[in-house]
Amino acid sequence: MDAAPEAPGAYASPNATRALAALARTRGDNAWSRLLGCALVALVATAMIGNAWALYWYAGFALAMLGERAAYRGLLARCEAGMAPRRLWPLTLWTVLQSIYSNLLAALLWFSTHVSGETLAVIFICGGLANAAATLRSSTPLALAGMAPSIAFLVGLPFADYALSGFNNVLLLTPAIGAVMLVGFGASHWRSLRESDAAQARAEAAAMRERRAAAAAAAAKSDVIKRMNDEMRTPMQALIGAAEHLRRAAATPEARVRIGMLAQAGEVLKLVLDDLSDLDQLENGLVRIEAKPTDPREIARSVVNAFRPAAQDKHLELFLDMPRQEPMLVALDPLRVRQILFNLVANAVRFTVHGGVRVSYNVRASEKPGHVYVSFIVADTGQGMSQAQLAQIFARERTAADGEGPGLGLAISLRLARLMSGRLNAKSEPGEGSVFSFTLQAPVAAARNAA
Repeated sequence: MDAAPEAPGAYASPNATRALAALARTRGDNAWSRLLGCALVALVATAMIGNAWALYWYAGFALAMLGERAAYRGLLARCEAGMAPRRLWPLTLWTVLQSIYSNLLAALLWFSTHVSGETLAVIFICGGLANAAATLRSSTPLALAGMAPSIAFLVGLPFADYALSGFNNVLLLTPAIGAVMLVGFGASHWRSLRESDAAQARAEAAAMRERRAAAAAAAAKSDVIKRMNDEMRTPMQALIGAAEHLRRAAATPEARVRIGMLAQAGEVLKLVLDDLSDLDQLENGLVRIEAKPTDPREIARSVVNAFRPAAQDKHLELFLDMPRQEPMLVALDPLRVRQILFNLVANAVRFTVHGGVRVSYNVRASEKPGHVYVSFIVADTGQGMSQAQLAQIFARERTAADGEGPGLGLAISLRLARLMSGRLNAKSEPGEGSVFSFTLQAPVAAARNAA
């Protein structure tokens, strides 16, 4: 049975396609429960009627259900392919005929000689009515096609019984009055369900528009960052190279200091570009952790040595504390660990005016065999941060746009630490400095002799 016309321009809108796909999926899956329920009713009806007519009815019903399930599976395939039909008159006609045929069992039960036949018939019709309303409500033509025959049988059977009695027993119309009341209440509930479905569809459509807008904004942001990196990195490298050349050729110590400050500013700007690129990759899930045997002591030494000139220019003390234990190699990503420590030390040097910065490294045994906890601690005597500022940094991972906060580096460090299943913690009080610690669990690769 082909329920979909092939005429050009006959395809449904995207919203109608989604609703029709949900209807086809539900109706197709519902066929098995209908087959099982009707099988039980047919067995009871056979015992009530005293002949095999109910079993013959069920054989035809089973064939109809298998055909209907195949039709709805075909409709679902067309919806998923974006070719949902706009008109469903073949399927609507089939639903009318199938509903009429299904309710013939109710007529057999109603006119059986068993005293409970009418009750079971009403239950059967109401069950079919509820099933049609629940599974077909997203399509008004299909819903009416499924419910109208059931309503007609529910109201018509008492009138038929009244007519067969010679119009003498008015009490036989009592079920018809109850049926009319049931249909009235059901219609109100059905409208509520339809309104709820429409509201949900609007909410889903709005959410989809927001997701598309967010994806477009993210793509635009990534494109801007990429272009900025491409366009600024080359002149930045040239600026840093020229500053280093001038620094070596400077005639006076004062000139070398000033040119050195220029070169350092260029390095900071280069670091900002790197941070922007890394942040974009982190947000898009493009950063991969590549662990390899590494000596964490060498990472700490290289980072501290990189910041000694900057600390000296600010007349700050920069210390490195190492544990007195046998050096070892652990499996971690040296690039990302160095990046985290680099950002922590950069913030400490940047926001410290008097005093100094102390970088500590330690390793301790883990409860997991073959693993150790590697920790880096950066303490400074800078201006410190309030608890509100710390909460904003760690709870929301926002970066300060006004230059008063820790900037992009800390936001990136937080995400990298979580990506490596590590922890980045901080303790700080205004005017008392800050202590940042980064800890991760890593497998031991090998022990090595101290150089």
